Amino acid sequence: MGPRGGLLGYVAALVFAGCSPVVDANFSEIEVDRLDIGVPAAPSAAATTVYFQFAFSSGQLGANTNPDAQSRIRSVELQKLSITAKTGISDLSFIQTLHAVAFIPADKSSSTYRTSKQVEIADYERRQDTTTVGKTFQVPLPEPVDLLPLLRPSKTEPAKVIVSVSLGGQLPTVGWTTDVAMVLSMAIQE
Repeated sequence: MGPRGGLLGYVAALVFAGCSPVVDANFSEIEVDRLDIGVPAAPSAAATTVYFQFAFSSGQLGANTNPDAQSRIRSVELQKLSITAKTGISDLSFIQTLHAVAFIPADKSSSTYRTSKQVEIADYERRQDTTTVGKTFQVPLPEPVDLLPLLRPSKTEPAKVIVSVSLGGQLPTVGWTTDVAMVLSMAIQE
């Protein structure tokens, strides 16, 4: 599932239409959801790390290889990131570490090779906190994360962003699924 509402059509029209005079537009809550992402079972009940990744189309957010179109997007920032347990587990309190990186794949057929265009989204470490998280974990972001470099692909790079997440802790020994929700803000100028 991609960003919600009729916002995408409006953003695309503003970015690519070539209208005059100059118009500034700010969007404060663009939601990008990825549903039912499979997370593998941990190999044992000991402290360990598991990885999962998901992709979304940056073209839906205005990514374009045209430099003129790229210059119209002024900012794209990740404001919120949350992970919600869907099946297999009901509590995410086991998360002790979370590291997430977003990147553009090196070429159109790859989903694992990173390019120089990558952004660290989160580097979380839980310290002495015994609070129960429940089924939704709101990832602490110390400040909004600048994703604009990922919306400026070269002609050989795909209009796709991959987010790679590693979770550490006393992880479940059963496979489970999660939904990931990201809230972005965007400013464009036409």
